[in-house]
Amino acid sequence: MPPSSSLLLLILISTTPFLAAAATDADAELSVISNHPSKLVLPPGRLVDDSPGARPGTVPSCNRVQIYGFYRLRQPRKYANALKVKVSVSEGDAFFRIQTIEICFHKNFSLGLGMCPSGQWQKLSKASWVNSMSPYEQRILDIRMMPDPSRIIEVSTEEEFLVHRLVFLVLGVVMMAAAHSLSESVVFYYGGAMTLGIVVVMLIILFQGMKLLPTGRKSSLAIVLYSSLVGVGTFLLSYVSSLLRTMLVEIGISEDMQNPLGILLLVCLVIAGAWFGYWGVHKLVLTEEGSVDSGVAYFVEWATLILSAVLILQRYWVSLYFYWLSQRRTGYDSYDSYSGIPDSYVVVMYSIIFLAVH
Repeated sequence: MPPSSSLLLLILISTTPFLAAAATDADAELSVISNHPSKLVLPPGRLVDDSPGARPGTVPSCNRVQIYGFYRLRQPRKYANALKVKVSVSEGDAFFRIQTIEICFHKNFSLGLGMCPSGQWQKLSKASWVNSMSPYEQRILDIRMMPDPSRIIEVSTEEEFLVHRLVFLVLGVVMMAAAHSLSESVVFYYGGAMTLGIVVVMLIILFQGMKLLPTGRKSSLAIVLYSSLVGVGTFLLSYVSSLLRTMLVEIGISEDMQNPLGILLLVCLVIAGAWFGYWGVHKLVLTEEGSVDSGVAYFVEWATLILSAVLILQRYWVSLYFYWLSQRRTGYDSYDSYSGIPDSYVVVMYSIIFLAVH
């Protein structure tokens, strides 16, 4: 056999399995979404026998949509975005209910059409279904239902800008850049400790005062936290102030003296909290020479670095958790879109880079 014929035969034999796999994937992956935002009306599904979790004696109709995210290196601006995937279902024939439609949103590309495990199928309770994914992922959306030609299913994607991710990114970078300077700054320790002391004293006073309210002692801590975070403290302040005014009048203090007395009491609380923070820094942080203790500075520096890394990578920690969860359930890894890098490796790589830069 001539060398050229042998080479051609070798190439044909080596590429045949890949062509067969590509043909199988083309049959299984009926629809692909790679541009965002986009809308796609699904064609009639394919009947699948032995779909896990399907009702016995039924042959559901299944559709598959493969959703590609953005390339991580080419679209770094999408860091603060999320892809919102929405499935809208028309009413169709009244005989078929919405609950007969099930959705499986997964990353396992080795599964065939309609072959998600029974525990991963979600039944639709409304005419629409919404979920979010990372802009750098690629996922598979499997939909199965009883055959119904009158029902129309539309899959749409849109980008959602999340402000908190950008805020965390900027805050994390600033904290990482200033970690070493802050760990050796006496002003930082005094200012932080005095502020923390004031907050602690205020919370102690509020906690002790809440025990006197008719709400009960069991829920006093929850009410204090809720009021401090959400702003319900306005109502509690008016209630407590009216109660205190009544008590002061009964004691013999006139209404003209109540406001100056309240301001004086507030200033005393602030001074007490500031003194508490000052005493803590003087006893625990500073050395006899007045400089910051090296062990404390080392701990604060690394604590700031770790906190800043968590702020920067806050979205990827969520991805790592879902990666670990999917590994336990199905035993496969999640890969970054358009690259062979698993998301878990990206998390570790980013963490090492951010900590090594400092």
